[in-house]
Amino acid sequence: MVTCARLGFKAGVLAKVGCDYAGDHVFKDLIYNGVDTSRIKRGAPDSTGVFCISLSVEETASRVIIGHEYTVGLLTPDEVDYEYIRSAKYLLLDRGDDASAAAARFAKENGVTVVLDADDYFKETEEMLPWVDIFIGSEIYHKDRFGKLEIQKSCELIREMGPSVIWFTFGERGCVGLLDGVLHEIPSFKVEVKDTTGAGDVFHGAYIAALMENKTHLQCAHYASAVAAIKCTYVGGRTGIPIKKVVERFLKDGVIETDELDERYEYYRSSYSNN
Repeated sequence: MVTCARLGFKAGVLAKVGCDYAGDHVFKDLIYNGVDTSRIKRGAPDSTGVFCISLSVEETASRVIIGHEYTVGLLTPDEVDYEYIRSAKYLLLDRGDDASAAAARFAKENGVTVVLDADDYFKETEEMLPWVDIFIGSEIYHKDRFGKLEIQKSCELIREMGPSVIWFTFGERGCVGLLDGVLHEIPSFKVEVKDTTGAGDVFHGAYIAALMENKTHLQCAHYASAVAAIKCTYVGGRTGIPIKKVVERFLKDGVIETDELDERYEYYRSSYSNN
């Protein structure tokens, strides 16, 4: 949703966060990035929130993520603001819990396009596919769910479960998608990678932003790949997320305008240093 907002569109989040530093940071950073936080709920007074430490390995441009246990819990179906969903054009989900399933059903019944970020494979996520319109899965999902099955066959199996548009992202190898029965391959953009943290999330947000501009699904994937590539040129999950004009320049001549991105980098560097 940060990516959607950075690219000029209204975006909001429905979630629950803890009553701790991590929860406070969620609000502060989403607001800084222009995302509506009015539907985010706080957990019990002593609840801890979700956060992780992501270490960027400079030599390999890879990352190590250290998770943290949390007690805040997830939204329940009764806590979902369904009228807020009704007001949207797209609903992005990234898990198959009860609230997500209820939100997906409601969105589907009310003409809101449902997009699924299938990062990891879980049975509960797959059970939600009848209400999903656009499926975007990760390389990890594909490996865990389909093993060495050829990509066209795995995409066709996903399509049989509900989604009409299917994509799988494979990092530096680009992405592959099934559109109207035809398999498409989009190569990744070649950039100087500094950190891949959040690249998949950025891809999803940029894909939705491209849909908002009435681009075709093939154009959406190309656009999202470009936005994710730009993100990877900066350390941090959100530091390198570009604004629209930076993406347009990059797609036109391959140049990444860095002035605004450098300002964001300094903001995040100084913010974490001070804390």
